[in-house]
Amino acid sequence: MTRDQAVVRGRSIVGAVVGIAVLAGCTSTVDGSGARQDQGVVLRDLAEVLPTGAEVSRAAGNPLSDSEPPTVGGIDVLPNGIRDNAAADPIECLGPATPFMRVVYEVGDVRRAAWQEFSNFGGGQTVSSVDAGVVQFASNAEAQRMFGAFVTQWKACEGKTVRSALPDPPGAEMRQKVTNVKVDGPTLSATVINSDNQGDASFPTERAIGLAADCVVDVDAAVTGGQRRPAERAVSLARTMLDKVDHGR
Repeated sequence: MTRDQAVVRGRSIVGAVVGIAVLAGCTSTVDGSGARQDQGVVLRDLAEVLPTGAEVSRAAGNPLSDSEPPTVGGIDVLPNGIRDNAAADPIECLGPATPFMRVVYEVGDVRRAAWQEFSNFGGGQTVSSVDAGVVQFASNAEAQRMFGAFVTQWKACEGKTVRSALPDPPGAEMRQKVTNVKVDGPTLSATVINSDNQGDASFPTERAIGLAADCVVDVDAAVTGGQRRPAERAVSLARTMLDKVDHGR
């Protein structure tokens, strides 16, 4: 199995769940959370917060394109096929392993959400796919609360492996090990090592979320080619999105 086939297999989890189914004036930051003024819910164009194909390609270091338009709406637009340990074990570590899952975000007061996939499989590039999403909460304070909870959760998951059943062959299992969890002001990042129980090649996925105003942005980048070294691509893209939130887009 090629590396691109491996990432397609691994990332079919996100595709399957779809089928089955952010700092406007931070005054201080401590361990990933900061104090800021709460305001009313801002009417944001979340599609404009998402990165462009050019921004994604620049962060990835190779061309990636969007095959579908952004998915925008309420919390119901977030992928919802994974709900418990039967689908991903341990479920409490799904957040650092897989981006913008509904079960991860629904514990907060979510108002709106948007996400989009970018990919280029089979071209021999280093990064074969990127997922980028943004979730808007009812207030700055609620977004800050959720980001702080994610910091605690991701740290607790470091070194743990999330196991998820794959569609085929029978008994196939995706394994996502959470490593290298870091907090840098309004961004939280990790490297997820993807493998399976079929002996296929493993590859890293860069993960990052970020806090700005009433939004949390959520990004992953699958590094399946080249020397497959994490290089803060997801963090760079998350910061691009945070800047859009900060500037009112």
